[in-house]
Amino acid sequence: MRSHNVLWARWNLSRVSLKTNCHPSRPQHETVLTAFASAPLPTKLFDDVTVLETSPRDRLHNVNVRFILFERAQPKQLPIDFAATFRLKMLNYIQLIATPTADTLGTCLLLHFDNRRYLFGNIAEGTQRAIVQRNIGIQKVEDVFLSGLINWRNAGGLLGIILTLADTLAGKTEAIQSQNEERQKKGKRLTEIVKPRIGIHGGKNIAYVLATARNFIFRKGLPLNLHEICDDPRSMKQDTSEPDWKDPNINVWYMPIQPSTHSPASPKKRTHEEFTGASEKRSKYATTFSTSDRGKDLVHTIVAQMFDSDWKMDALIETTLYKAELPAKLFIRDEKGHIQPYSGPLPGSGEEVPDIPVLVRQPWPGAMINSLPSTKPSIQSMCYIVKSHDRRGKFNPKAAQDLGVVKTDYKFLTEGQNVVGKDGVVVTPEMVLGETVPGNGFALVDLPDASYIDELVHRKEWSDEKMMKGIQVIFWILGDGMKDDSRLQKFMQRLSPVKHIVTSKDSCPNMIALESVAAQAFKLRCVDPDRFPLPVFDNEVSISNTPTTNTSPVYEIGRTGKAVQFSPRYLHQDDKITPFPDIEKLARENLSNEVLEMARQAKAKVSDPEFLAKIEEVESDIPHRDAEIITLGTGSALPSKYRNVSATLLRVPGCGNYLFDCGENTLGQLRRVFGNDLPKILRELKGIWISHLHADHHLGTASVIKAWHEETSNSRPSAKLLVASHSGMIRWLTEYADVEDFGMNRLITADFRPLDAKRSRSRILPPLIFTKEKTEMFGLKQVDACYVHHCFGSMATVFTFPTGLKVAYSGDCRPSYTEFVEIGKGATLLIHESTFDDELRGDALAKKHSTMSEAIEVGRRMGARRILLTHFSQRYQKVPLVEENLEIRPGAEDGDEVILVAFDYMRVKLGDFRKAQAFLPTLQKLFQNAEDDE
Repeated sequence: MRSHNVLWARWNLSRVSLKTNCHPSRPQHETVLTAFASAPLPTKLFDDVTVLETSPRDRLHNVNVRFILFERAQPKQLPIDFAATFRLKMLNYIQLIATPTADTLGTCLLLHFDNRRYLFGNIAEGTQRAIVQRNIGIQKVEDVFLSGLINWRNAGGLLGIILTLADTLAGKTEAIQSQNEERQKKGKRLTEIVKPRIGIHGGKNIAYVLATARNFIFRKGLPLNLHEICDDPRSMKQDTSEPDWKDPNINVWYMPIQPSTHSPASPKKRTHEEFTGASEKRSKYATTFSTSDRGKDLVHTIVAQMFDSDWKMDALIETTLYKAELPAKLFIRDEKGHIQPYSGPLPGSGEEVPDIPVLVRQPWPGAMINSLPSTKPSIQSMCYIVKSHDRRGKFNPKAAQDLGVVKTDYKFLTEGQNVVGKDGVVVTPEMVLGETVPGNGFALVDLPDASYIDELVHRKEWSDEKMMKGIQVIFWILGDGMKDDSRLQKFMQRLSPVKHIVTSKDSCPNMIALESVAAQAFKLRCVDPDRFPLPVFDNEVSISNTPTTNTSPVYEIGRTGKAVQFSPRYLHQDDKITPFPDIEKLARENLSNEVLEMARQAKAKVSDPEFLAKIEEVESDIPHRDAEIITLGTGSALPSKYRNVSATLLRVPGCGNYLFDCGENTLGQLRRVFGNDLPKILRELKGIWISHLHADHHLGTASVIKAWHEETSNSRPSAKLLVASHSGMIRWLTEYADVEDFGMNRLITADFRPLDAKRSRSRILPPLIFTKEKTEMFGLKQVDACYVHHCFGSMATVFTFPTGLKVAYSGDCRPSYTEFVEIGKGATLLIHESTFDDELRGDALAKKHSTMSEAIEVGRRMGARRILLTHFSQRYQKVPLVEENLEIRPGAEDGDEVILVAFDYMRVKLGDFRKAQAFLPTLQKLFQNAEDDE
C-alpha cells in the first residue's frame, strides 16, 4: 500500500514488524510481540486495499509475511479545463494506419489533435512495426481504445505498444528534467513536469491479459489508467447521453456488444477452486488468495504495480542461507562490511553449511504473485462513439469594438468570460461570437461474426439525437463474410447521411504493408535468387483469398492512409491513401551495375562443376543437408523497418518443423514467406523453443500455437505440439489460456530446471530424452539446455535428431565458452546471437549480449560445421559490418567452417551454406552503396 503516510505490517509466526514514516521521532523498525500471529486478518478495516495471503512457496521466497496489502488501483481522470476546451481550434482528423494484411492482421486508427493523439481499434501484432514504417509519431499518444473481443488477434501488439509508449514518455520527462537543470543554472523559470500517464480502454479481460505479463513487463513511474468495461454503461445510467469518458479534446461513449445468442449468467461468488484455478496445469502455479471476491481488484493492482512501482532492482534484503530460495544469486558481507558474492557450500549439497546471514535481491512485487485468479473467455465486443467538444464561433472584433470592449479584454470573451464595455454595459461572449460549432466525430463498430448484428442495429445510441449529432462516419471492423449481410446493409442505408468505411480480412487487399523490408528482399533476390524469395502479396486479393476489387454503393473499403478530417472543416482525404508500393522500383534505386556484375560472377562460381564437386566431397558426412533454415526475424529489442524481432524456423524433412524463439508477428512473417503453403508448414510444426522471457522473443507464440491448433484440429486432432522453455513461459501460456482457447490442452510442455536447485550449482540442465514413441511424435532424439548469462532463466539449447543432425541455438547471451560449448560439441549448425560488432564490446558486456567475433568463437570451440549469425542491434538496419575472413580457414582441423549473416525472409539449406557464402562480398557492396546514397 503506497501513500504519503504509509503504515504496513508483516505478519509472521511470532511477531509483528512495523515500519512507519508517519512520525520522524519513531525508530524506523521496531519489533512487537503479538498474540495475533496466527489470527485472521480483519479485512473490513481495509476498504481501499487489496489483501493477498501469501502461499508457503512465497514465504520461502524471502517474503516472511502472511499478508500483503496493495493500494487498490483506481483509474484517474485529470480535471478538464472546459473554458480551454471551448476555445480550442486545431487540426483534427482520424486516419487508418493499419488494415488487415499478412503483416498487420488488425485494423488500427490514429485520432489526431495538435496537442494529443489516440489509438483506436485493434492493436494486433505488427501494428507497432507498421507505425514505424509509416513514420507516424506516437509521442503524443496517451490513450488506447481497444475494440472487439479481448484476444490475442486483437490485442497481441498491445504489450509492445505500451512498452514503446512508456519508454517514449519517460524519455520526454528526462529531456524536460535535463532542460530544467540548464534553466536553473541560468536562473530561468523551470518547466513544469507533469507525470505522464497511459490510458488503456477495453473490454472484459484486458486487465487479466496485462497481468499475465507481470514476469516480463516492468516500468517505473508511469501510471497506467486502466478502464476495463465489463458492463454496459447505457444500462447503468439514467442520462444515456452523458459520455463515459472525456478529456479536453473528446467525449467517448463505450458500446459493448453481446452476441444475440448470449444470455447473461446469474451473478454468483466464485468458489475457491474457481478463484485459484482448478485445472491441473494452473494448480502447479497456484497462490492462495485471502478472499475470492477481490480477485478483480488484485489483477488491477498487479497491473498498476507493473508500471508505477517504487521497487529498485539493486535493493538487497537479508535472510539466512537455509531460508533463501535457490537458485538465486547470494551475497555476504566480508569483514570490512563490503558486499561480496557467496561461493560456499549450499544446503543439501552434502557439505557442512553454515547458517549465516546472506543477502538476496528483493523480488519485484509482480514476481511474488505465482498465479492469477481464474477467468474465462469474454464474448463481449467493444465499440465506441467519439466526438469532439463544441467549439466557439468566430470572434467578431467589430461587434466588440461597437460595444466598447478594449482590445486587451478580447481574450476573456473568447475564453467564455464576461467583460465590461462602455458605459458599464456587461458584454457576454454570445454578443461577440458567431454560432457555436458543434462537436463532430465518428463511431467505431467491431463485430467478430454475424451473431452480433442484431444487438448492434437495435442499440438505442443510434436513435439518441444528442449523441449522434455530428457523427460523420462509421468505421466497421467486420468478421469474414459479414460486409454484405442484408441486416448490415439495411442499417447502413438507414444511416445514409453517415459515411461507412469497412475493413475486414476478406475485403482489404493483402498489399505489402512494410515496403522497406520488401524492397530490401527484392534487392537481395537480385543478388541471390535461391536464398532470398520475394514476400508473398496480392493487391487484388485479401488474406482470406477473396477478391477485393468489387465495390459497393453503400460503403467503401478502408485503405491504409485513408483520412477523415473533422476540423477546421469536414473533409475526406483520399489523397493520403497509401498507394500499392512498386517494390521493384523502390529496390532498383540503389542497385548499381557494379553490384549486378559481382552477383553474376558469384552465380557463375556456385554453378562451376569443380566448385560443386568440392562441396560434395567436404560435406558428404553432414546429416540432413536438405534441412532448411528460414530466418523470420533477425533484429533485437523491437521491430524496425528492415528487421523483425527474433524467430528462426528450422525445417527438417522427415522429422518436422521447429521454431527457435517466436517474437511478435512471427505468424505474419510466416504468411509473407510461405503464402498459400502456410497450412502445410503449420501441420508439420512439431516444436517451439523459447529461450527467455523478454518480450521480443516470445510475444508471437500464442498466435502461432493458435494457427497450428486451428489447422490441425480437423486434419490431425490427436497431434501434439512441444513447447520447451523456462517455467515462467509455461506459466504465461497457462494463464493466458483462461482468456481464449488457443490450443493449450494440445501442448506438451517442458520447462527446464535443475533436478535439485538447492544442491546443484551446475548451469547445465538435465536433458529431455525422447522415447521411441515421443521421437515418432516430435521427430527428436534429445533436447539439451544450459543457463546462459543474459537475464533470469535465459537458456541456450541443442536439438539432436535421430539422424545425427545437431542444431545449437544461443538465444540472447554473453558467449558461453564452457556450458554451451559442452552441450553443443560437434554441432552441425550453430545459430548464435550477434547483437553488436566488435567495436561495441562494452555495450555487449553492459547489455549481456555477444559481439560477432565472440559468437564465431563459440562456434569454433564447439566445432560447429555451420554458423549462422542473427539478432542484430537495430542500429544495423540493413547489414552488420562483417570483418571476419569468411573463407575456409587455413589449418583448420576439418577445413569445413562456413559462416553466414541472416536477413529477414532468408531461406538457406544446410547443403547450400557455401553457395550462400559466395554472395557475401556482393551483399556487403550492395548495402555499402545503399548507405552511401542515404
